[in-house]
Amino acid sequence: MKLAKYLKWILLGISAILLVVFFLLPHNTASDTMVDVYIIWAYVLVAIALVLVLLFLFLSVSKTKKGLLTFLALIVGAVALVAVCWLLAPGGEVFTNAAYTPQVSKFSDAALYVTYAMVAVSILAILWSAISSAIKNR
Repeated sequence: MKLAKYLKWILLGISAILLVVFFLLPHNTASDTMVDVYIIWAYVLVAIALVLVLLFLFLSVSKTKKGLLTFLALIVGAVALVAVCWLLAPGGEVFTNAAYTPQVSKFSDAALYVTYAMVAVSILAILWSAISSAIKNR
């Protein structure tokens, strides 16, 4: 447990240092290297969070066979959702001053579709929870 505590403080310290450096250095363009470092650090933090969530979820559900099957079905469903959103994403050429290729356009369109789908699933889950608890408490 001490490792998690130290890791948390190390990540927080690196983030605070990057934040201070980001705002103290003079910036003159949006393509500044510090912006790139800050975005890459955000990607690293998201990746660490995703790995830890999946790891702890796997550890909590692996105690029973039903829990493990549910976890695998969830992973397969998430991969299928991303695959369907990737296939539905139109992509295409975008005319901007930035390096925005058709592949980047397809990726951003797919990411938006995944976000829309997850918002819809969240709203449906909230509605289902309210309706099912109202029926059970009847």
